[in-house]
Amino acid sequence: MKKISTRVGLGISVFALGACLSSLALADAPKTQENGRPQCSGEHGGKKTEAERQQHAAERFKKADKNADGFLTQAEVGDKRWTRLQVADANKDGKISQAEIAQAKAEGKLGHGKRGDKRPA
Repeated sequence: MKKISTRVGLGISVFALGACLSSLALADAPKTQENGRPQCSGEHGGKKTEAERQQHAAERFKKADKNADGFLTQAEVGDKRWTRLQVADANKDGKISQAEIAQAKAEGKLGHGKRGDKRPA
């Protein structure tokens, strides 16, 4: 009889430990918007200078520019990302330069964080 109660006690302990760990994981989960997408808090480990932000943007552009021609195309970035970026294609030539992205950001067409009505759905 003592063996059964030890097993039951061990089972209950394991179950309780699992419940505690899962509640901690849920409490630490990122915030999401109504559509289930993660919501950006705007905090990225400290404040970057303008030069650091520009450097980071240049590195991301270079990484996405697969053929290194200085432009991003739908084939390079994929359909989903192109849907968001195509508002920056000022001359409608099907490719986007870093200057076009900077201009679109300055005009509020591209931003960071919450998706407003200035971006395509």
